[in-house]
Order: sequence, then C-alpha cells, then structure tokens
Amino acid sequence: MRKLVLVSVLLLAACKDDVVNLPDPVELTEEALGYYCQMALVEHDGPKGQAHLDGMPAPIFFSQVRDVIAYLHMPEQSHAVQVSYVQDMTGATWDAPGAWMPTREALYVVGSDAVGGMGAAEFVPFSDKLAAEAFVRERGGRIMTFDEIRPEDVLGDTAPVEDDTDDINARLKALGQ
Repeated sequence: MRKLVLVSVLLLAACKDDVVNLPDPVELTEEALGYYCQMALVEHDGPKGQAHLDGMPAPIFFSQVRDVIAYLHMPEQSHAVQVSYVQDMTGATWDAPGAWMPTREALYVVGSDAVGGMGAAEFVPFSDKLAAEAFVRERGGRIMTFDEIRPEDVLGDTAPVEDDTDDINARLKALGQ
C-alpha cells in the first residue's frame, strides 16, 4: 500500500512539474513580428496570439487569434507546441486587448463581424462567458471552446465574404478581348 501511495505522489509531482515548467506569455514589443505576415504586431488592432515551441528561445507571434488557432490545427509543424496564449477580450477594447490567457482555456466568438489585425474574420477570445455572450448580442457569431473548433473552421476561407461578382465578370470579359 505504501508503494502505491508513493507512486501516486510521485506521479502527481511529475504532473505538477510539467505545468510549472511551461513558459509564461511574453509581452509584445515594438520588435514583435507576426509569424505569417512578418509585420509589426503593435501596428495592428485586435487580440493577438503566441505559441511557445520546444527548443525555441522565444515564442512565435500571430497578428490575430485565428492565425494561432490555425497553426495549432495544422498537421505539420517544425516543433512541438509547449503552450500557446491569446489576449483576453473580457473588459478590453479592440485597440487595447487584455491580458494573455492559455489558448485552450478561452471561449471564442466565431462568425461575428469582428475583423482581425490582417483584415480576416477573427476568433475573439474571452475568459468570461457573460462577456462573450454580450459580444455575440452586439456583433453576432456563436461561442465555441477550443476543442469545438475544427481545422476546417480556421484553415478555410479567411476573408470576409464580399460580393465581387461584378469585378470578376469585368476581369473575365477583359481577358476575352
């Protein structure tokens, strides 16, 4: 019985060490660049994301939350992800996003009229369900957990839908002449 208790204590201690050893979020600086766009993040409004990768000294940053979620859903990556964070929009504004929180703990408003830092539809993260519900009433969308978001939700069309049929038809007509 003593061996079972000792093994249980050691296993719990090992699990605790794994959580303690995860890197903390890094605050954005003027030098922080978006992983995909290589543009300065401080020049873009809206919440951002960051991912800490095994063997890398600094996190990679994302200019919008949707991008970090897409990165986490991609089947191939160069390094394992230790932890990722998004900026909490509970009590925050679009030009001053809130504190960093673990990506997997956030509630996301998906399908609203919110547009992220790169002009694509945004997944807006909240730590508080009431704040997320208020955002949905004001801006539309639905609330999802990280585990409910499917790869096709983030890896599909990222641009807001616009009717550009006239432009496409004009370009096709010009090509035919």
